[in-house]
Amino acid sequence: MKRISTVGVSLVFAAIFAVTAFAQTPPAAKIGWIDTGMFADDKEGVTKYMNALKALDAEMKPRVTELQGIQTRIQNIAKEISTMTNTPAGVPVNNTAIAAKQEEGQKLQRDFEYKKKEYDAAVESGQGKHLGPVSADISKAIQDFAKQKGYSVILDIDKLGQAGVILALDQTANITKEFITFYNARPATTATTATPR
Repeated sequence: MKRISTVGVSLVFAAIFAVTAFAQTPPAAKIGWIDTGMFADDKEGVTKYMNALKALDAEMKPRVTELQGIQTRIQNIAKEISTMTNTPAGVPVNNTAIAAKQEEGQKLQRDFEYKKKEYDAAVESGQGKHLGPVSADISKAIQDFAKQKGYSVILDIDKLGQAGVILALDQTANITKEFITFYNARPATTATTATPR
């Protein structure tokens, strides 16, 4: 009789522990994805991010204009050389003038390459200055958003798409617009908020 009671009590305890363990099982993870490429959208993007991009563009504009000017001059020299070499039959070709134009074009090409390297370095530095604080603020806001909305995981679908690792995508998990609305409604922080001139 004691043996049956011990077995019965053991079964009751096992059932209680199983119910308790089942009740403590966490709910399924809530997963969402954000298309960070949308942050730069003129109409529906992140305002602070767009302002930072505009500030960077404004800072780089003189360098871009200079590079475009050099490219135009190189193209014009190439046309001039083409015109000088394609003379009608019987008209002598001025090899000295052609050589001078070629030398001028090569010098401009070297200038262009040097200034392009300077431009690339300035863009990298400018991204850190203008976009760095905003990107850090957005990262913090994504953490706050995830906690507030109960997300266990939020994926950056733009980066995953670039890596080519997306095999299927549930559009109902897209929380991009919801996050952008959440972020744009936040009070100003240390990140760039002023609209550039």
